[in-house]
Amino acid sequence: MRALVLGLMLAAGVMPASARSWKPSPTQQALDYLTITHNKGADGRVVVGWMASPTITSPTMVPLLDKYVVVSILHTRSQPSGLATYDDVQGVQVTDGSGQALKEVTGDAIPPALVGITASANATLRQSTQGRGKMYWGIYEAGSVSPCLPGKLLVTYDGETYNYDTPLPGCVKN
Repeated sequence: MRALVLGLMLAAGVMPASARSWKPSPTQQALDYLTITHNKGADGRVVVGWMASPTITSPTMVPLLDKYVVVSILHTRSQPSGLATYDDVQGVQVTDGSGQALKEVTGDAIPPALVGITASANATLRQSTQGRGKMYWGIYEAGSVSPCLPGKLLVTYDGETYNYDTPLPGCVKN
């Protein structure tokens, strides 16, 4: 039972991993790099993730994740009871390394595969948190941001700017 509870907490992003990977593959290095956990003390914990092509093996998803930047954000706070509460995430800004805002994709313009992935992730989070979990998903046109070319992605939320340098680990070298 304890293993199940711990697994659910890890899946929900409410506690950081406690060990480093031994001999990680390039894909594992990319996954580690693409998840930023910011412990903000009394202000809770923010987990920012970028879903990028070097972490995906599906040949149909790789071009989609090269065309779009897909970002997720969780903001949790621990309660005295031990349960986590989830904040509504608002005011997210996503820019490239030169400060140029990426264009957000909304509504019917979001590719169906990305709609399915985000809906599935949201459903899993809600089920694993007994309906309390909330996750922000932002889908943006990649513009000049490419996971495998030199550059930078900046995600600004709640007074902080989280950055990713590219090329990412796991990109194929030409």
